[in-house]
Amino acid sequence: MLPDSTTEPTSASDAIPDLSVLLAAWGGYHFKFVGEGAANLVFDIIPVHTDGDSNANDPSEDILKGHLLRVPKAGTQAYKHDELQAYWETAVQPLFEPRDLVQQRLVRLGGAGGGLVAARLNAALRTDEDGRRGDFQGSQVAAAEYGMLVEDMRKKSHSDLIVEFKPKWLSQSPNAPVSATRCRNCAREAYRRNHFHRKKKQQTSTAGPPTTITTTGTSSSSSTHETTPLILCPLDFLACTSSTSSNEALDRLVDQLITGASPHGQQHQQHHSRLKTWLATNSLLARLRDAQLANDRCGPLGASAPNGELQLAMTLRDCTCFVRVSGEGEDEDGRVEAKIADLDKKNGEAKMGYWQETERQLIDGGYYDGTEEPRQVTNCQVERSGTKVTKDD
Repeated sequence: MLPDSTTEPTSASDAIPDLSVLLAAWGGYHFKFVGEGAANLVFDIIPVHTDGDSNANDPSEDILKGHLLRVPKAGTQAYKHDELQAYWETAVQPLFEPRDLVQQRLVRLGGAGGGLVAARLNAALRTDEDGRRGDFQGSQVAAAEYGMLVEDMRKKSHSDLIVEFKPKWLSQSPNAPVSATRCRNCAREAYRRNHFHRKKKQQTSTAGPPTTITTTGTSSSSSTHETTPLILCPLDFLACTSSTSSNEALDRLVDQLITGASPHGQQHQQHHSRLKTWLATNSLLARLRDAQLANDRCGPLGASAPNGELQLAMTLRDCTCFVRVSGEGEDEDGRVEAKIADLDKKNGEAKMGYWQETERQLIDGGYYDGTEEPRQVTNCQVERSGTKVTKDD
C-alpha cells in the first residue's frame, strides 16, 4: 500500500537547519562543484579551519560533516525540494531499512530566497564550467528556499572502490509479450542503441551511446556497434543470490562492475572478493524488486490514468545504487556499504504518455522478442537461460 505522501515531512515539523547559520558557525569554507543532473547540482562544502582543527563541539560540524549539498537548477519544472523530501520520507523511506538508503535532509538556503547562497554556488560553478557536460553548460543554481544535505557516498579512503549502477527494472514489465526473450531493461537498451546509431548517421551526439555501468575511473560507453560492451542485465543481480548461481557467473558480474576501476594486485582481490560476497548475500536488491512489483501490477499500458502506485514504481526503477568497497583490513564484516539514492518523485501526469509510448515502441519494434533490425547483442539473462521470465520474477 502506498503511504500518504501528502503527510508533512518530519524535517518540516522539526527545526530545519539554516545553511547560512551553519556556514557562519563554521567560519571559513568554500564550495566545490561535484556533479549534476538535469534538475539539480551537487556541491561539496569544504571548511577552512583557521586553527588547523575542526571543532568537535560545533553543531554545524555534526550536521554538515559527511554530507554534500544538493540544490535545484534554475529554469526547470522539477518539484521543489521540500516536496521531494516529503515524498521521500512518506513514500520511499518506509519501504527500506535506514542502512539501505542514502540519507538526506532538508536545509534552508538562507534569506532572500537563498539568493546569497546561490550566488556563492554559481561562482564556484563557473570555475568548473569547462568540465561540465556540454548540454548542461550555462545552467545555474536557482535562488530557492530549500536544498538538501545528502549523505556522501564517495571514497572515505584512497583504497576504497566506488561502484555506481542503476538497478532499473528488476522484474519483467507487466506489458511485455509472453513471447519475450528479453527483460524490459535489455529491450530498452537495445532500442536506445538502435536509436543512437540512427541519429549518429544524421548528426553528432553530445550525449553518446547508452552507458551500461559506471564505476569510479571507468566508463563503458562506446561509439561503434562492434566495440560496444554487452548490456548489463539487471536480472543478473538477483540471480547472484540464488543457491543455483554459479561461481563463474558471480565472477563475471563482479568483473563487469569493477573493470578499470580497481588496480590489480592484493587490493583488487579484496575488492573483488568483498563485492562478490555482497552480491551473493545482499537483501537490498530483492527488497527493491519487491517494492517495484508491489506498486505496479498492470504496467503503463494497463493503467488508464497516472496513479500513485505506478509513479512510485517508476521512481524505484530509476534509482542509483552506490556501493563502497573497502580495500583495507583482513576481515569481511562492514567492508561493503551499499545504498540507493536518486529517489525523487516522478511527475506521473507529465510522464504517463512517455511511459506508455516507450512500451509500445519496445513491443511493436520487436525489442522484447529480439527481432529488431538491426539486431543488438544484449546478453540478457532471459535469452541466455532460454527460460521465459514471468511478470512476478
